[in-house]
Parts: sequence; structure tokens; C-alpha cells
Amino acid sequence: MRLNHVDLVGPDFAIEQDMTILVDGKRIAAMGRDLPQATSEDEMNLEGLTIFPGFIDLHIHGAGGYDTSDGTPEALLQISSFLASQGITSFCPTSMMISKENLRRVLSSYEEVRDEEPAGARFLGIRLEGPFLSKEKCGVQNTDYALLPSTEFISDLVKDYTEKNIAIIDISPELSGAMEFIRKMKDEYVLSAAHTAATFSCCKDAISEGLHHATHLFNAMNPLHHHEPGAVGALLDDPSVTCELICDGMHVHPAVLRFAITVLGEERLVVVSDAMRAAGMPDGEYDLGGKTVMVRNRRTDMGDGRLAGSTTNLHDEFLFLLNLGVPLRTAIRACTINPARVLHIDRDTGSLEVGKYADMVAMDDKYRVRKVWVQGRLVFDADAEIEGETQR
Repeated sequence: MRLNHVDLVGPDFAIEQDMTILVDGKRIAAMGRDLPQATSEDEMNLEGLTIFPGFIDLHIHGAGGYDTSDGTPEALLQISSFLASQGITSFCPTSMMISKENLRRVLSSYEEVRDEEPAGARFLGIRLEGPFLSKEKCGVQNTDYALLPSTEFISDLVKDYTEKNIAIIDISPELSGAMEFIRKMKDEYVLSAAHTAATFSCCKDAISEGLHHATHLFNAMNPLHHHEPGAVGALLDDPSVTCELICDGMHVHPAVLRFAITVLGEERLVVVSDAMRAAGMPDGEYDLGGKTVMVRNRRTDMGDGRLAGSTTNLHDEFLFLLNLGVPLRTAIRACTINPARVLHIDRDTGSLEVGKYADMVAMDDKYRVRKVWVQGRLVFDADAEIEGETQR
């Protein structure tokens, strides 16, 4: 495949103009100007569009009316399809505080679809948001399924699978057994501080043991205090820690977002959606982990004012960051290469470079998603969608 006359986000995340991209199979074969012509290639003239690396969502529960915790292959495939239409080319389906039996269903469903070429975004491994979370900070999650960190629990959960199917495990560092869990599991999984009331010193200890990521910073954590900075202070303070932020303007105040992004800089900020099944759906009532959530004007509400996940997506958050005045380069990195580095898959994806997967998003001059490729396959075409709507 040959894409001609495109602007693109180069390896240094600066825009390079009037370029050509050659794709051979799943990977980028060449990028440049005046590349040799070949008559057998599938060609597109994409003048007026800019090619971005595909966005990567490390924390998403659901979308389009489906949820990872439904525990069905259909749910995962439907979420995948929806995400592709928003410029997300890969993601970690994220579970909630559910029973061990239901977690097994989630993993079994993932096992069925993992090796498929989905019609949309590809799968990067299940994320467990629970059960190793503080009851004090579980938010809207079901505390009946909260457990102390246990390597035996994880070993038993995955024993029936021949390949690794869990990518990230969330954990509250203050729980009994957390430090031992981190020491034993840090080389096997990405471990992320989440739903935590940990003190500054406790969280620092967890970082020293091998925890280097933070789940939706500020949310479900004690507030940053000038005498006791808590987990938020420890996570922001340590340069080895990458931090997720939900950038929808509801979960974190824009002023706090700007402050956090200033501290985190270009390389530590990771944008996530934490979206639930109402993403891409109309207002109404939706199930989240067995609880009813009201959605009005894209805001989730448990009925008492508490947020319950989001209905956003990385593309909308990217636009929100730009409107906040965040530099384009910083916003792009936070949705692409930074999450790839969290999962240690940045050799294959996260930026447009020769040899990497052709996970790509074409946007117009208003940053609207026009086309999306996953490993070189065109999985979304806005022009085709519009033509289909006209025909119907």
C-alpha cells in the first residue's frame, strides 16, 4: 500500500509535510519524499490529511453498549469496532471488581478473540482493575469482591491458559501483602497504583519495589496535601512513574490537568478514557458492574453525584488537551508512544517509523478522524461511512 501526498507525525512527533508512506503487510516499509514508484501497489492520494500514530487506550471498560465484564467475545469485538471509528488502534479491555468466576469468563472470552484480526482496534491484554483495591477508595466498584493482593489468586486465575492474557494489574499499595506482590509480579505484569489511600512514604516504598504506573491519577485517591502529599504526591514526584489522566474536563479540573501535565512533561503523561458501556451511546441508564449508572450530557452519575467511569474516548480527550493549550507534540505522545512504553511494546507501535506496525490514523485539518489502519488493514473510512448512510 502506498499513501501519497500526506503530512505525517514523524518519529520525533513533529509534522512532516508532503510525504509518502509505503506499507508492506502489517508494517511500515518506508517513509519519505520521492520514494521509488511501483505499479503493483494499492495507492491512495491523501492530500490534505495528516497521518498520526494510532491511539492506544490502556484503560477502557466498554463502549457501544458493551462492557469487558460482560465476559463475552461479542462484547470485546464490539468495543474494538467502536474504538477504531474514534482513531484508537489498540487497547486493554479492562475488568472491574467482579467475582473470580466472572473474571475467568472475561479471560476465556479474551482467549477466543486474542489471535483474531478484529474488525477494529486490536487487543493488548486484559487489565484487572480489581480485586486488589482498597475498600475505602473503591468508589462505585463492588467492595464484596475486594481482596488482599495474592500471587496465588493470579496464578490460579491464569492456570488454564497457555499464553499470557493479562497485561496490567491495578493494586492499592497500602494493602497487606502489596509489597510482596509487587516484588514477585513486577517482571510479569505492569503494576499500577490505583484506588488508594496510601501515604506518601507507603507509595514511595511501592515504587522502590517495582511499581511504576498510576491509574487515573487524582481519581479514587486522597487529595494532594502540602503536609501529606499522599499517593498523588509520590506518583507525580518520581520520574520513573507514568501517570494516567482522564482528560474529559469532568474527572480532573482543567487547572489541575495543566498543573499535572506541567509536572509530568512529555514522556510521563498517559491519556486514558476509563470509558464504560455508555460511550458512543445516547443518554439513559446503563449497567456498570451490577450497578445502575445514569448518563446525562455525557456525564456519568451513580445517582448521588459520584462519577462512574466516563463516556469519552482518546480522540475527544486529545482535542480537549489541545483546547487547554497543551502543545500538539505533548498531546500526541500521551495518546501514542507513552502508553506503548508502559506496556513495553514501543518497538512495534506508538509512533510512525519504518519497521513498526502500520497502526495509523488520518485526520483532516480540523482533527476529525477520516481513516484508520490497524496493522496495515483499513478498518475505518469516514467517507465510506457517509456514503453508506446516504445510500440507506
